Amino acid sequence: MAAKQELVIEIQDDNNNTADGTLYFTAYNPADRTTRAITALVVCWVIAAVTVFIPIAHFVLVPAFFIAGPIVAFSRFRQQDSKEKVEGTCPRHNGPITVPMENTDTLPKWTYCPECDGAIQFVEKTLQHKGAPEQPSH
Repeated sequence: MAAKQELVIEIQDDNNNTADGTLYFTAYNPADRTTRAITALVVCWVIAAVTVFIPIAHFVLVPAFFIAGPIVAFSRFRQQDSKEKVEGTCPRHNGPITVPMENTDTLPKWTYCPECDGAIQFVEKTLQHKGAPEQPSH
């Protein structure tokens, strides 16, 4: 079953100021991905069957939907999650923001704050600072 999930991320601006944010997404298990792929295939092929009855246009529509079916099904099967939005605080103007995400978006992602139009980046929150390498303890 598809599970709504949240991931704590950092929102950074171009001056390296940071604030916390939350990425909301839906994760799909293999059964969900298969169901979504089969549904997409069936819908495309049903549309192809219906467009048989449209004069002239059926010469283009039927083959297009027939070919699009497996392509759309394959892409839906490969999609492991569906990103929805990022909520958090803009590090530039310190105000709350909500930024819609696209399914194909990946982290890190540069975008603009919807409130102040400043450049911001969404990155995964790390436990260590990426500066100096970790020193082994003796």
